[in-house]
Amino acid sequence: MGTANASDGSSGPSIDGMDSGGVALGGANVGATADTTQRRISTPLKRVASRVPVKDVMDQPLLSQAKQLLEDQRTKYRESTRGFGWYDWLGWFFPCFVWLRSYDVRGWLLSDVAAGLSVGAMVIPQGMSYAKLAGLPQEYGLYGAFVPCIAYALLGSSRQLAVGPVAVTSILLGNGLANVFSDRKDQVEENMQDPNKPPFPDLQMQYNHAAVQVAFVAGCFYTGVGLLRMGWVTNFLSHAQVSGFMTGAAILIGLSQVKYILGLKIDRSDTIQGNLELIFDNLWQFNWREFVMGMSFIFLLLAFKWAAGKYKKLTLLKALGPLAVCIISIALMNIFKWYDDTTDVTVKGKPQKAIADIGKIPSGMPQFTVGWWVPLYNVGKQMSLSALICFIDICESISIAKALAQKNKYQLNATQELRGLGLANLAGAMFQCYTTTGSFSRSAVNDSAGAKTPLANFVTGLVVMLTLLVLTPIFTHMSANVQGAIIIVGVMGLLDYPEFIYLWKTNKFDWVVWNVAFLFTIFLGVEVGIIVSVCVSLLLVIYKTAFPRITTLGKLPGTEIYRSTKMYPNAELQQGMLMLRVDAPWYFANSSSIGDYIREKVAINRSRAEEVGDHIRFVIIDLSPVTDIDSSAMHFLDDFIDELASDGVELVLANPIQQVLLSLKRCGLIKKIREENVHVNMHDAVSHATQVLRQEQSHHVI
Repeated sequence: MGTANASDGSSGPSIDGMDSGGVALGGANVGATADTTQRRISTPLKRVASRVPVKDVMDQPLLSQAKQLLEDQRTKYRESTRGFGWYDWLGWFFPCFVWLRSYDVRGWLLSDVAAGLSVGAMVIPQGMSYAKLAGLPQEYGLYGAFVPCIAYALLGSSRQLAVGPVAVTSILLGNGLANVFSDRKDQVEENMQDPNKPPFPDLQMQYNHAAVQVAFVAGCFYTGVGLLRMGWVTNFLSHAQVSGFMTGAAILIGLSQVKYILGLKIDRSDTIQGNLELIFDNLWQFNWREFVMGMSFIFLLLAFKWAAGKYKKLTLLKALGPLAVCIISIALMNIFKWYDDTTDVTVKGKPQKAIADIGKIPSGMPQFTVGWWVPLYNVGKQMSLSALICFIDICESISIAKALAQKNKYQLNATQELRGLGLANLAGAMFQCYTTTGSFSRSAVNDSAGAKTPLANFVTGLVVMLTLLVLTPIFTHMSANVQGAIIIVGVMGLLDYPEFIYLWKTNKFDWVVWNVAFLFTIFLGVEVGIIVSVCVSLLLVIYKTAFPRITTLGKLPGTEIYRSTKMYPNAELQQGMLMLRVDAPWYFANSSSIGDYIREKVAINRSRAEEVGDHIRFVIIDLSPVTDIDSSAMHFLDDFIDELASDGVELVLANPIQQVLLSLKRCGLIKKIREENVHVNMHDAVSHATQVLRQEQSHHVI
């Protein structure tokens, strides 16, 4: 259809003449008249040199539309797979074959191996720490850094994303699984104190099974979202909401680790007030040895992090920091045998250790755990927990992967990425892993270390596998406070306080969302925080949709362009006309508010105009931003036309898109509005109204 510039009604190319049997827009047959109760007498008008091809817009049956959509998808698929050979199809299912075909051994191999080793050194202590945060034996963190890394290297599309256990997923899992066993929640809390040496082994085994089940269900959700191309659901998590949630979760995670730095043996809490109460109520357990050692590790990790950021040549210090403090801890504990010493304090009937160690970690490969997948212990709670974890993980992984792809100048296949992450989780669930996703800190190290392909993930997996086979006995007497230090320093990167300041300066709505996500997370827990903040984000979307902006337009002097009179105070209002623009799709959610605003605007402008001896003759609505219109909006227009006609006012529409024009034609509104009152752009609509006003004035003079 002939179109003009959609923005604010600026004039565009016109279509001269009229079709045979058609009505030239802006003109009418000489002597044509209408019902005097509905319209004023029409007078012969000069033809305007543009029109909306109303008669050319054909209605298409619903079945035909569905067939066309299906055919478009088939065409797109055929075009994307044109010329595919067997190797291309193999690469479609296994993306590793795509980058292996063009792999530059001399240029990339050393970088990939170095990056994989760096991330491996980082993920071994982090993985064990995050597993404990999830309430699982520490070997589960190593399993999660082994099997999913290998699977993702084969199936993922991001070249720098490092997958494995992450802090936010771990705390979500720990809190969620405690609710799965709500009838034995106190015993679950006791087990979480030391999952490697649980006081209730049978319950711990059930808990471990439930964690693997959640990984399986989350992997199914992941894969389903990828196959159905439903990654758009993450758009409902705004950046402000994710930032606020991550900041709140980081504070809760950090507080949950303070007990290891202070040497306290306390229960777990989901809220900031609960954590603080437990800490202050149990300060009598304070162990100065744990405190000195733990704080030393924190300062050392911060020093490594600072040096890595300050000096480019020392970038690898960030990755080596966690491994370095683990080595120091293992060395000190084994040299001085602090794990055998006790203090004078007795906690729960047992003497307090001088420095608590993590205990024995089983060596060897993970078990085959497909038999653990069903039946679920609590279908409703585990399904909802899996969906929540999947939702958060998708947002985190895809945002990291997109940022890395943009930085390294390649195109990320989001569908393949979601499918790869889902299959990596399913592979992990087959071998005793809990949910894994892309890690921000480890991905940053992977990228800075020079990773060129997912081979770096494969190397990381091999490093962890070697650790499981040979090195786990070394970690037996590593101090527990080193894990607390690693987690506390790790989650500091999630404290996004600059975003709080930025949003206050730029967008108060997003600032409110950030605060809601942050405050609800720290005071009511991570699950409540994410649910409430998503609801607030959706409410804001609904609010902005239900009350869209409606702009009063004026003509910029010396041009044929119409802009907001608020933004351009020198824009000229046209005598006898009220010009408006609806800046949103027009449907049931906002039909009432748009209708009320337009009626109010008409009444105000009519009263002002009459004060200066003028009167509103035309209401011109620019529909260029209206991408859709439904029955509620059309009912309003139907009634509004009658209301205007009773006062001798006509409705004129400018620049409707084809879908809107088709909807108006289907319901018969085009006939009621009249084709000559539907125009290609604002300038033609105003020109038509001006001609009518001039001819009415000349007719009145005669």
